Amino acid sequence: MSLNFNLSKSETLYNDVFHFVTKNEIKSLTKKYPLHKDIIIQEVDINNFEGSYNESLTFNIILNGQNVRLTILGLGDKKELSNEKIFRISSSITYKLTLLKNKMSSIDISLPSSFTRDDCENVFLGLYNGHYAFDKYKTKKANLNDLNINIVLDSIKTNVFDCILRRVQGVSKGVNMTRNLVNEQPFVLTPEKMAEYSKLIAKNKNISCKVLDHVQLRKKGMNGIWDVGKGSSNLPRFIHLIYKGKSTKKKLRKVALIGKGMTYDSGGLSIKPADYMLTMKMDMAGAGCVLGVFESLGQLQPENIEVHGIVPTAENMLGPNAYKPDDIVNGLSGKTIEVINTDAEGRVILSDAIEYTNKLGVDEMIDLATLTGACMVALGNFTAGLFSNTQKQADKILKTSLDTGEKIWQLPLDEDLRPSIESNIADIKNSASTRYGGATTAAMFLQFFVDKNIPWSHIDIAGPAYIDTKRNWLAPGATGFGVMTLIKYLGF
Repeated sequence: MSLNFNLSKSETLYNDVFHFVTKNEIKSLTKKYPLHKDIIIQEVDINNFEGSYNESLTFNIILNGQNVRLTILGLGDKKELSNEKIFRISSSITYKLTLLKNKMSSIDISLPSSFTRDDCENVFLGLYNGHYAFDKYKTKKANLNDLNINIVLDSIKTNVFDCILRRVQGVSKGVNMTRNLVNEQPFVLTPEKMAEYSKLIAKNKNISCKVLDHVQLRKKGMNGIWDVGKGSSNLPRFIHLIYKGKSTKKKLRKVALIGKGMTYDSGGLSIKPADYMLTMKMDMAGAGCVLGVFESLGQLQPENIEVHGIVPTAENMLGPNAYKPDDIVNGLSGKTIEVINTDAEGRVILSDAIEYTNKLGVDEMIDLATLTGACMVALGNFTAGLFSNTQKQADKILKTSLDTGEKIWQLPLDEDLRPSIESNIADIKNSASTRYGGATTAAMFLQFFVDKNIPWSHIDIAGPAYIDTKRNWLAPGATGFGVMTLIKYLGF
């Protein structure tokens, strides 16, 4: 179930050929295949093919006595071509192959000579992204056989090609680990199992892992995690992963990544309606992203950086010991939380994780969480919301997300909304007194626990982490959102 790449200056002449063209470069095909000029022009004219983005045209030609199927893929206007577009159209190639009844062992992909190193990287990331299916529980498996891909491009040297491929393979392994974790059924992926996965990741070089069980959580005073998770028979855990690369500098950049790890969220006593409870296995996608990043770090082994992965993980269930509306949670920070709604549980467990991170001496922190439906109402389910106490950090995240094609949009921390999370009987409420600005008030709740001297950003990934609708370039379900952006943000 692997992709094997080869760099070539010409097609192999016996594989299916996928040829990328921009809108004004269709004539380049007739120069590439001069003996088939007439049939190419005929097919283009009959089908009104213009090379618009995601437009495709397939027909057969004879090359050296071989019947070759040629698919032309439109990239659209060259000036409007983005990393996201290159990534998606490349992903569509391998994804569609996974759906075929007949297995295909080899293909050629011919890229424009104008493609840069970054363009090629996005092609490879897309190809790996499409070659995925979560068919663990299906009797009929997806077509995920080994696939040989001959990349036809003469503008990149072999050593550069190999370097790009090594990075893409490391990043893609982390992305697919995240997808597998988020897609897994909640009966299997419990907080305890999440901790076991973390320990497996720590077998990679330069990674260590510390896990606190429910007894240790209470001794540490991490009652935000304990109170949310105590209603379940699968008791909570706290995970601290550390990657410390080889250092050639006296001072290492220290970054903390915090991931919300609710392995299932029923809403607790403030129980969700049945329709809203479905897919709540994905409420640990923030944690899944952090684990995926660490899997990639283990593969890539970057130098001169120290990364802390902080994962509070629990199940929010109904039970005789479940926490209740009107409870007061007194967690690691010593700041008290009035529980208004037990379904606003993710921010409660993150309050302990943030306070724990405050004490690590990191230079910056980023948390990722499937935190609010309100963010999906604001931005849809393909874009994450970004909140930050430092514009410099926010700008860097936004630039990185644009480079990787993972859509993130900044939203405000609006001080006018802060009174809505003030409590009469505790330091803060876990749910606002207004239904408006729900993504902002949730972010401001988290901000309340952040050390003001530490640059911090919160990324609400409730929308893009898990998309069950059908797309022509990606298997439905978990997307692995965030891994590519964070690896690039870290500088690798």
